Amino acid sequence: MSDANTIHPTAVVDDNAKLGQGNYIGPFCIIGPNVEIGDNNRFEANVCIGTAAEHRDFFHAEPGKVKIGNNNVLREFVTVNGGTEEVTTLMNDVVMLRGSHIGHDAVIGNKVNLSCNVMVGGHTIIDEFANLGLSSTVHQHRVIGAFAMIGMNSTVTRSILPFTISFGSPAESHKINKIGLTRFGLSVEEVSQIDDWFFNVKGQEQAEPSLLGTEFDKYIKYYNSMKKKYS
Repeated sequence: MSDANTIHPTAVVDDNAKLGQGNYIGPFCIIGPNVEIGDNNRFEANVCIGTAAEHRDFFHAEPGKVKIGNNNVLREFVTVNGGTEEVTTLMNDVVMLRGSHIGHDAVIGNKVNLSCNVMVGGHTIIDEFANLGLSSTVHQHRVIGAFAMIGMNSTVTRSILPFTISFGSPAESHKINKIGLTRFGLSVEEVSQIDDWFFNVKGQEQAEPSLLGTEFDKYIKYYNSMKKKYS
């Protein structure tokens, strides 16, 4: 463990945890033994990382692995469970607001935002730049595509297409996330192209890549591959 970290005296960091540099670990945080943390992360009060999976078969088992990248912000009372079969992973620049939860074996991509009290089930994939609204819930083994936005209080029982806005209980994709895509720097033409793609694939089980030759195909292909993995 590097000395170049700020760790509150009430925090409990296991001796076997691996920390990079420039991390802040606030009051009453708990960092488990099988946790690897990168650089410049900020964990506010009462964050728990690397606790045992919330799964009947693992309540009394050694906590599984968690890997956290760089520049992430986890606010008060956030919990991240250790993996069972795989590593629970947060990439880089993830923001988790108060009381949000990541279940075992989940993978959270770069620059994902989780609002207060978001609950993410085990083995869930949330691709980069997704934004989950206040108190939304994601069922286990689901995939949230890149740039997707989930409305507050939504219940995600099926995987959500990339680039879309979804809401309701159960959540359904209604249109593309034009504001989010524009803020990311996409041109009017690119947003229109994605809009046409969504019109053609809405309601389909597989999101066929009809944006061939564009940088967006990688997000569609990744969504399909992860969805197939959990089908």
